[in-house]
Formats: sequence, structure tokens, C-alpha cells
Amino acid sequence: MMSLLRTLRSWQWFIFLAALLPPAAADAQQAPVDVLKEMSDRVIAIVTQDPGVLDDHARLRTIADAIIVPHVDFQVFSQWVLGKYWRNATPDQRRIFVREFKELLINTYLASVTSQGYQNQVIHYEPLRAGLEDGKVTVNAVVEQSHGPLIHVQFRMYRNESDWLVYDVVVEGVSLVATHRSSFSTIIREKGLDGMIAMLEERNTSRLDNQRAAAATNETK
Repeated sequence: MMSLLRTLRSWQWFIFLAALLPPAAADAQQAPVDVLKEMSDRVIAIVTQDPGVLDDHARLRTIADAIIVPHVDFQVFSQWVLGKYWRNATPDQRRIFVREFKELLINTYLASVTSQGYQNQVIHYEPLRAGLEDGKVTVNAVVEQSHGPLIHVQFRMYRNESDWLVYDVVVEGVSLVATHRSSFSTIIREKGLDGMIAMLEERNTSRLDNQRAAAATNETK
């Protein structure tokens, strides 16, 4: 089961980056799709100019912070993932969980990005059917791979005061929120919310230490 969840998460982050590649077709009149397209245009311009950036974690993190992070609502993401545990959490627990969960998502995303893994991917957006009036939409899309099957994906977005923000990604019917909620709920039942937060902090710290060690090794070569 855990192996399946890890595979699904990997595909979901694959799709999330695919959304940043040039769309083959998009309805320019729909603001939510425009948000995804704007990210596409900015990222592809950087990658086209310097393909090596896809294998440079530090530079990718800078790009992600500047272009992707502003269009993802990590607090709403966290609320959906924690569910009932969010309602009972203290303000400090909520703040720390959002911070560490955001870090986990970004690190997982960046770890999945390589120049060899993201080539010749095209995403076809479908016309929006409904949802603009109530401030929520689901952008349906199909990702076309050069060597692989078509992948159906949904980007769940909502509008805040001024922007459309992503709060979930669904790949072949499996939600990124739902997969994390399932695994996190098990841990919280066993260790409590503080235990869950501590595990996230430890995982993020360990990954950061490994990245720093790898960067130091590369500098000495």
C-alpha cells in the first residue's frame, strides 16, 4: 500500500511540473487556465535558455519559490490534509505544520525533477465547464508523453481576493491531498499531531543536510 502511495505521489508531482510545460491547447479566456499558462511560459523560457537548471536543486528551488509557490495555497492544502485534526490544532501547531508540509511538498517536487525525466511532455487543457461563479474550478487536462500512455489530471483551484490558487492535484482519479491525508492520519493516530510535525521536521532537516553535503561534494570536484 505504501509503495502504491509513493508511486502515486511521484506521478502527481510529475503532473504538477507537466503543467508548467507549454500547453498544446488552452482557452485563453479562462483565467484559471491563464494562471497555469503564465507559469508555463515563464518556466519554459528559463529552461530553454539554460536546460542545466533542471539538474541544479538550488536554482530550481529559487525558480519554484518565485513562480510556482505563489500560485499554491499551502494553508488550504494543509487544512484539507489534516481534516478534523486541523480543527483541534492550536495556532502554533497549524503554523508549524503548514511550514513543514510546504517544505515537504516542495522538496518532493524538486527531487522528482531531472532533465532526462521531463522532455517532450505536452499538456492539453479542456474547456472549463462550470465553477467560475462560486470561485472554485477544476481544470481538466490530459498529459501526452512521448513514451507512455496519456495521463488524465485535474487541477483544483479557487479564487482568493485577486488570484486563482491550486489546492489539490488529482491524477487518474487519485488526489494528492487524499493520499497524504490517509498516510498522515495513521501517523497522527499513533503519535499525535506533535509527533507528526516532529517527523516532518526531521525529514526536512535530513533532506536539507543531504543536499548541503551533496553541494559541498560537487564544489570540491
